[in-house]
Amino acid sequence: MKKDEIIKQNLLFAPLSPNAVKFAKGVYNTHISHDEELSLEIKMSTIFKLLDLHPCIDSINDVRDILEELNEPLAVRNFEFNGEKIQLKFVQFCCYKIEKESVKIELSPEYLHVQRYYMLDSFLF
Repeated sequence: MKKDEIIKQNLLFAPLSPNAVKFAKGVYNTHISHDEELSLEIKMSTIFKLLDLHPCIDSINDVRDILEELNEPLAVRNFEFNGEKIQLKFVQFCCYKIEKESVKIELSPEYLHVQRYYMLDSFLF
């Protein structure tokens, strides 16, 4: 094995809920369709349709819970990104802000890198 070879790891503490996976894939597909833009604004109505939720306060709370579930930090050992090597790195899915009519999301490029190269339990690709 080469010294710099990436060793895939099981990084999820627990499996994600089906709605969290569906939401993450929807956000990822939006990211891809917008020329891999990391800053996204997704209408709440689109999220409700994706997750089959009725537009109400409880559904907004469900979206918040899903985002918190996705943002559970992943601990990655021997992480390398943009030429920087770190023995242990914690990464999160995104930063977000829930507004009245939309959710603003800033995807983490480090998280996308981890999904692609480090995760045995990847759910986006």
